[in-house]
Amino acid sequence: MYAIITGASSGLGKEFAKILSKKKYNIILVARRKIELEKLKIELEEEGINVMVIDLDLSQNDNCYKLFNIVADININLLINNAGAGYIGNFFDTDLDRQMKIIKLNIEAPQILTKLFIEKNSSGKIINIGSLAGCLPTPNHAVYSSSKAYINNFSRAINFELKKNNKNIKILTALPGPVKTEFSTNASAEINRGMDAQKCAKLILKASDKNKERIIPGLTFKILYFLIKIIPDKLLMKFAYNIQKSK
Repeated sequence: MYAIITGASSGLGKEFAKILSKKKYNIILVARRKIELEKLKIELEEEGINVMVIDLDLSQNDNCYKLFNIVADININLLINNAGAGYIGNFFDTDLDRQMKIIKLNIEAPQILTKLFIEKNSSGKIINIGSLAGCLPTPNHAVYSSSKAYINNFSRAINFELKKNNKNIKILTALPGPVKTEFSTNASAEINRGMDAQKCAKLILKASDKNKERIIPGLTFKILYFLIKIIPDKLLMKFAYNIQKSK
């Protein structure tokens, strides 16, 4: 069995790789930082599996196609679209080029890779990493939360289509809340708080084994999801604004 994991050099992606290696998946690690991927490769190979390192920046569309050309002869059983980026701050204060790169990485890359996976395979599973932030407008995190809203809805809609057409491919959507990873630092946050990345990855993969279409890892995140659904948006945005500003 082979799994592709994007954004595999740290955080959730790295933890997904560690867990899947123990399940004897052969792993294809994808991220920009080759040195970090090579370190992880050595660690994973101790489980007696094959590990391939592919250092690509998936915010460039051509690299998404390049990735699938590289693995053309490999039967991929699982794709985890985990690579993502964000930026905390007022929309009008942040750099437009950086905003567009977030959109390319968070929206365009998963869409292209999901499409290529479906075209290549007659069976298999995709886990698209969305976010609870995508369930509400999030001031000071507007581009990120909007990109995750796209992933949340896109993934569920395509999964419905696949079911209706009797395709043996499942697309599962994970909606974690804050997780302790390098994401916060990269997003220019001064505070990094949330669920432990290893725990979050474990919960997501456990739910994926049961083919849960929408995966909300952990009781705290489930409660947050429930509150998001019942609290008026105006109050939610005030709360979200203060939370993001505090970072």
